[in-house]
Amino acid sequence: MPTIHDSYFGVADESTYGTAVAPTKFFEFTDEGLEGKYERIDSEAIRAGTRVLRSDRFAPNPKGAEGDVKMEVLSGGFDFWLKHMMGNVVSGAPSGGFITHTATVGDLNGKSFTAQVGRVDNTGTKVPFTYEGGKVKEWELSNAVDELLKLSVGLDFAKETIGAGSGAYALAVPTYVANTKLFSFSGGTVTVGGSAFEISDFSLKATNGLKDDRYFIRSSGKKSEPLESDLRKYEWSLKGEFSGTAQINRVASAIASGAVADITVLWDGPDGSQFKVQMPFSRFDEGPVNVGGLEVVEHDLSGLALTDGAASAVTITYKALQ
Repeated sequence: MPTIHDSYFGVADESTYGTAVAPTKFFEFTDEGLEGKYERIDSEAIRAGTRVLRSDRFAPNPKGAEGDVKMEVLSGGFDFWLKHMMGNVVSGAPSGGFITHTATVGDLNGKSFTAQVGRVDNTGTKVPFTYEGGKVKEWELSNAVDELLKLSVGLDFAKETIGAGSGAYALAVPTYVANTKLFSFSGGTVTVGGSAFEISDFSLKATNGLKDDRYFIRSSGKKSEPLESDLRKYEWSLKGEFSGTAQINRVASAIASGAVADITVLWDGPDGSQFKVQMPFSRFDEGPVNVGGLEVVEHDLSGLALTDGAASAVTITYKALQ
């Protein structure tokens, strides 16, 4: 009998926004919160003798679906997410069993996917929940001491379909990329301004600036594809120890150029894979240094990843199993 251990999360790129396709790529996940949004449009009319809204005086108003999915980054398959997170991905030629994918800030328009979550009820029945018109609204990469490299994606969808059907809505049979490995904190290195900087915690949060409420008067009820309507925002944070004045001087710099430096974070996988995040124009906005008792003085730094107008604000290089 199926149990919670038989849950799955699968995705597939769509050719047309909001037109569901059967999932073909499956990812191990630690947590998911995808759910449909269902509103009601209540009548406001006055009817003699009516003091409570009548049961036939409201209209269902489905508003798509949204939620987060949290995963541990593996050494294969995650190039799928890069194009939906960043917009532009260039993949190199296979070499030694690996392919290097380089993701930079690019156009997100025309890129959407279908997701399906297999959830098991308390009778042992596995029920597929299918979400079409998927877009990545926001995402976060994070890693800390004694932890694995993690990815959380905040997703938006045009529609939720509950239960098994045919084609894209049929219950999927998950398959996974073979022989993948995890990226651990012990394989990580960090440089700031070209010099090594020891940290215990890293985070990069991105917001893609999508307008996700493009509804119009039409019979389908579906919204149009979310479009970029704001500047993207990349917020980074590093938690380390106070190791000199180089970093605090960036925060305190009286000139703009002095407050900006390259931050590169690299994870080497045990199988020869790599995952690298580079932010060549990282602005240092906060980094207080305080004594908090008889402890090593910590140094928490944070800011934004910017662009000089030519280089990508964030570049993710992923050497993955082919």
